Amino acid sequence: MAVILAGFVSYYVSRQIDGGFWHGFFQGATLALMVLGAFLVGSGRWPGRRRDGGEEQHWLPSRDGR
Repeated sequence: MAVILAGFVSYYVSRQIDGGFWHGFFQGATLALMVLGAFLVGSGRWPGRRRDGGEEQHWLPSRDGR
């Protein structure tokens, strides 16, 4: 979530600068931070991912009883 918040800050700063290099820089940073933030949030919520470095485990109906 911090990356997404940094994207919002970058968007705000880009709106304060009228033009030139820094305006484009902050617009690009906004896009990059928002996409990266969406990827990180999505990958954190994706089912079947293991954080302990092991093999990915996907849900199977036959494993409901375990």
